[in-house]
Amino acid sequence: MNSTLLPEFLSDLPACAAQCFETAMNVSSCATTDRWCICTGESILETALGCYSLSCTPKQNLFSTNYTRAACGIHEESKASLTPALAGSLGMLAFIMTCLRMAQRTMMKRSFGWDDGLILMAMACAAILNIMAFPMQKHGLGTNIWTIPFKDITTQLKLLLIAEIFYMPAEALTQLSFLAFYLRIFPPGNFRYIVYTLAGISICFGISNTLIMIFQCLPVSYFWNSWSGEATGHCIDINTYSWYRAAMQIAMDLSIIALPIYPLSKLALSRRKKTLVLLMFCTGFLITVVSCLRLQSLIRFSKSANISMDNNPAIYWSMVECDVAIVCACMPCLPALLKPLLPACFGSRYYASSDNERTPPVKLERIRRKDEFSVLSTAVSEDALMASRG
Repeated sequence: MNSTLLPEFLSDLPACAAQCFETAMNVSSCATTDRWCICTGESILETALGCYSLSCTPKQNLFSTNYTRAACGIHEESKASLTPALAGSLGMLAFIMTCLRMAQRTMMKRSFGWDDGLILMAMACAAILNIMAFPMQKHGLGTNIWTIPFKDITTQLKLLLIAEIFYMPAEALTQLSFLAFYLRIFPPGNFRYIVYTLAGISICFGISNTLIMIFQCLPVSYFWNSWSGEATGHCIDINTYSWYRAAMQIAMDLSIIALPIYPLSKLALSRRKKTLVLLMFCTGFLITVVSCLRLQSLIRFSKSANISMDNNPAIYWSMVECDVAIVCACMPCLPALLKPLLPACFGSRYYASSDNERTPPVKLERIRRKDEFSVLSTAVSEDALMASRG
């Protein structure tokens, strides 16, 4: 952009944008030949770009913003590689952990339960969510929206809707897998009523969230066409909804993860091994940490017009949340697999409340039995505990 090219530059802009730029120039002291002043000084560029968004249609605004920034030689940042990298690495980890869980069931010749079926379904939904990261990157996710071809914006939003739809059941199914696992290892009593209550809430919450995601805009196509300003329809206030949903999701996760800590603390294991068991379950609090980070990313997204860039953290934190939850749900299979390698930690010795006081194995009281496992009451052998947890 220089004195000879400025008229040509203005002629290439839509009329609304050209008028905005001329107005910004008229109120500044920059010479028309001073490219540095126009592009970096006196907020001319900022004023013009702000005017574009108010005076032009969405498509005119995006074209003019991209054209003006390119004329000023502004480097466009990109975070496009981050989401696929996280989706690929953590998605593979979740898949491996799920396979290890199924392998442990087969190796120990134990029947598959509801918790296994639910985690497989959760993994299938999470896999679709992770896979969406790659075509979304191809169509501009993680880059500034004004640099993306218009048709790619529409395609990216279609893929985003698919990702949102599968995120909801992935979360709910993982929660239900945790709860079904609790039903396998704890005896009948008030604890189980709490589990059933949480399961009912999780089912209702998961179904309602999935339906809200599908029909958040009417017609549904308005979700991916509304950005252009050329379609008609309406959408719910998705930002407010996301805040409420995320807050309830965090409360549910905390309830489910904290639920078994007290009964587990009463197991007749050595202090060291009891600590290992509790620590393994407490890793589930990672889910809550990731949920809070995802909630934080919604703050920036709710205030942004640059959706392809600022939506990126919300998307990759959603993927991380699902993958971490699946990994945590599969962690109880690890002791049986690691026992041959780390017998000192996962061996079959019996202990009382003191690490130094050895007591003989007690006869296990059968509380309930489904061919694949048994659950113990007051005195629990470590082998049976690990088997039931497997």
